[in-house]
Amino acid sequence: MQHEIDIFTLHRRGPEDNIHPDLHGEIRPLVNRRDVLDEVFPGGVTWYWQWGGLGIPLAATEAGNRVMLVAQDCSSSCCGSVWVTIRREGPHVLWADWENSGDGGKLPPEFRFDAEQYDTELARATAAWV
Repeated sequence: MQHEIDIFTLHRRGPEDNIHPDLHGEIRPLVNRRDVLDEVFPGGVTWYWQWGGLGIPLAATEAGNRVMLVAQDCSSSCCGSVWVTIRREGPHVLWADWENSGDGGKLPPEFRFDAEQYDTELARATAAWV
């Protein structure tokens, strides 16, 4: 069975359109133009990517990279978070093995991106915003 290739983009939300007015802005990953994190973890934020000096920690390696994508603004241990393993498989980047420790516990499906498109978008966003 061949899996559809998903489109990966990063969107920067500034304080003017952020549902969390205390934050200076956040970077949201979109899959096929949808904020899948908001669908499974409403109200969560990705602010720690910039404030923690981490850049945008979405690099794909063959070994896999487990990443916390979103959490509540209080803390991940208090109110939960969403994690995914990001790994490179040949010409693709996979987002798989999801974990959601929030109340809803919803999980997105596995996503498969074209590695070249994924790397280009990650480089663009990193150069522009970090």
